[in-house]
Amino acid sequence: MRRLLLGLAALALSACGQPASNGAQAACSLSATHEVAWTSAAPDVVTATASGPSCAQAVVQLVVRNAAGDPLWAFASTYYDMTAGGIPPEGASPVSAEQMNTFLAGWADVSEMRSGELPEWREGVATLTESANTFAYDTPFDRDTYEMLRARNLAMICYAAAVEASQCLIVDPASRAPAMIVAYGP
Repeated sequence: MRRLLLGLAALALSACGQPASNGAQAACSLSATHEVAWTSAAPDVVTATASGPSCAQAVVQLVVRNAAGDPLWAFASTYYDMTAGGIPPEGASPVSAEQMNTFLAGWADVSEMRSGELPEWREGVATLTESANTFAYDTPFDRDTYEMLRARNLAMICYAAAVEASQCLIVDPASRAPAMIVAYGP
């Protein structure tokens, strides 16, 4: 009897913490990092991660932290939304760890620019998009604030926020907090 109880206890313990598996794919837990000079002389760190029951089902997240490790910005989406737009089609091929690692490395490698490189929002024009020549631009700021931030030529990072869309961040001089200055895409 004692042997039976020990056997049942061992069986119960071996089942603890083991995820149910349908045998399809292994869990996806991957990351890539990249250093940027954005908020101070010490490098900030951009980390792109994927986490899910499989890489096709993973949530992808981009987190920017200062040199002390404090989170400055976070953005989350899915692999398919970032690479194809939307949910995976029925019968889609599995996403390999290699494909996910390639995506994460590219996503973490954000563009470093200056706010002075953004397009001018011409006076008398209702929206920033009407001033731009190539992309549709959107900003949460009014024209005067946008132009003041652009003129200050602040350090800026831009990252992919969708298949054909990017968002650019500055550190707002008034609040000293990260803020999206512009989003753009076709």
